[in-house]
Amino acid sequence: MAVAATGVGYAAMDKSVTLSVDGKTSQVSTLGSTVSDVLDSQGISVGKHDVVAPGLGSPINDGSTVAVRYGRPLDVKVDGKHSRYWVTATDVSSALSQIGVRYSNADLSTSRSATIGRSGLALTVVTPKKLMIKIGDAKLHKKTLTALTVHQALDELGVKVTKDDKVTPGLGATLKDGDKIVVTKVHTLTRKVTESIAYSTIKRSDSSMYSDQSKTLRAGQDGTRHVVYRITMHNGHVVARKVLHSTVTSKPVSAIVKVGTKSRPAPTSNFASGSTVWAQLAQCEAGGTWAANTGNGYYGGLQFNLSTWHSYGGSGYPNENSRETQIAIATKVRDANGGYGAWPSCASQLGLPQ
Repeated sequence: MAVAATGVGYAAMDKSVTLSVDGKTSQVSTLGSTVSDVLDSQGISVGKHDVVAPGLGSPINDGSTVAVRYGRPLDVKVDGKHSRYWVTATDVSSALSQIGVRYSNADLSTSRSATIGRSGLALTVVTPKKLMIKIGDAKLHKKTLTALTVHQALDELGVKVTKDDKVTPGLGATLKDGDKIVVTKVHTLTRKVTESIAYSTIKRSDSSMYSDQSKTLRAGQDGTRHVVYRITMHNGHVVARKVLHSTVTSKPVSAIVKVGTKSRPAPTSNFASGSTVWAQLAQCEAGGTWAANTGNGYYGGLQFNLSTWHSYGGSGYPNENSRETQIAIATKVRDANGGYGAWPSCASQLGLPQ
């Protein structure tokens, strides 16, 4: 009877408990009285990041349910910035919801349905960025790209760069929203050309010639050379040109010019003074005819207009007056102007001061 009673007592103490571990459910029997006893009986240990419900010290009864969610490290690197989270979710999508982020339209290093094991998961996230892009000589334009570096952005655009191309910022630079990427297409080529070499001029002084005179003794002749250039182009435009090799095929021949050094004497009148000068001016102005009236508005041997004639005391028409009267009025005009500037063309021809 005692044995039977003991068996009845054990039966009364044995409890059936529903145990859920990371969502996997099983029925277990235990003689324990707390949640901790249930877990111990199943060889389940929990750490500070694990979640147990109800708590470890909570009492259990027959039919109780105990849930265990293991904590998992989720290492998230967003656009190069690293953060660690502890989650109890077993898939990426649930874990992101658990930490309160969605990363819509972002590139994830694994699918959102991927399983997160007990050891955790490292997740890399690259978010979309609004960028300003300029490729070659194309116009600057806006583009939204899901890229972490300049290299990734150019790959996404299908832009291939050579080792000579200039990329700003550099291919490895980390991008952020609003950055500008500029690609300068660099092309280097060599070109062979034939060029002329300008001749120089050798000047030889000659004291027998006036300083405004010169005489070519030998004509100059340009030379030629073959040149190999290295030409650097940015976006199709030449930015640098360097001579790699040059060969003279014909030397230039210098010109030889004899130049005068003697000062030319100051112009002097060919006439002594007085009426002889006026006679020569009249010859130049009106062919020496003191009564000239050609109908051009100028009169007499010195071709006065009526305004000037009357201003200096003349009466009537100049051509109706004597040679002496015309010379007298002309002398007043000369003295008032300090020279023969009233007759510029003929005065110049005759070497008269103006």
